[in-house]
Amino acid sequence: MIEVIEDFNEDAINESSEGKKLTDFAFCGKKEDFLGKIDYLARIAEKEAWSFNEKNNSILLSYFNNTFTQCYKENKIMYAEDEKSCCFNTGLLTSHGHDIIALFNRNANPNLMLEWYFKGFCEKSDRDFMDAFPEVPEVAEYTQNFIEYYFNPKKNIEINSNHILDENWENISKIIPLDKSIVKVLLFGVLEEAKKKVKRNPRLVVPQLYRNEIVYLLPINIPIGSEKFITFALAVQETESGQYRANTIFTLDVAYKKARMLMKPDSSWLSEQTVLKYLEDIHRN
Repeated sequence: MIEVIEDFNEDAINESSEGKKLTDFAFCGKKEDFLGKIDYLARIAEKEAWSFNEKNNSILLSYFNNTFTQCYKENKIMYAEDEKSCCFNTGLLTSHGHDIIALFNRNANPNLMLEWYFKGFCEKSDRDFMDAFPEVPEVAEYTQNFIEYYFNPKKNIEINSNHILDENWENISKIIPLDKSIVKVLLFGVLEEAKKKVKRNPRLVVPQLYRNEIVYLLPINIPIGSEKFITFALAVQETESGQYRANTIFTLDVAYKKARMLMKPDSSWLSEQTVLKYLEDIHRN
């Protein structure tokens, strides 16, 4: 009996952009087989961290689902002329700089409701790909206005501290040994400090995708003692009036995972190395 994947990674699916989900498009096989294909993708792609103290390749799984959703939305799923297979560009490259393609075959099993079966990953030079497709499919693009990738430090930022703390206090309180009322006061101070830093170096801001919109992650340092602080990522979104509104706060490992769904973050405060050190410091404390 074939095992249908109902939630090979429920979190990854929920975090992808709103729209078509991979598991609504294609049958992905048994859970262990699918995760084996994701592991293969991690091995052939340029080396980077695809998990931080979590399930193996959880970041990659979120990225892969999100990329499919965006490619489907942009009509960038490429179909073979004989209609027996289709594919999309994962947006990842091999260590040799070759595009990595996700390949699907038409489902031949009459007992399955889905039209396609996820076969796996290949390079553009692989026989299975070249026999079916004349060119490499385009990569996903999350905006046609590339100015949206850049934060404008001249715009005002408003912070709803009550909403942010109420929504995230359970996680924040595990890391910061302070009363909520104290952290609320500190938030305004650290935001002003972050504004000054961002005005002098806008590249500190990291873009992130949230519900098909590009939002921004700013580093804020909340003090927990004499010369000690914990860095969080403050998520801000542009409003219709042209201001920024701070919506929520993330720990660095969560911020990295969310930012990676758009592009690999490599900021001085949000990178593979800074997240690993951050987690070490948290566990040590």
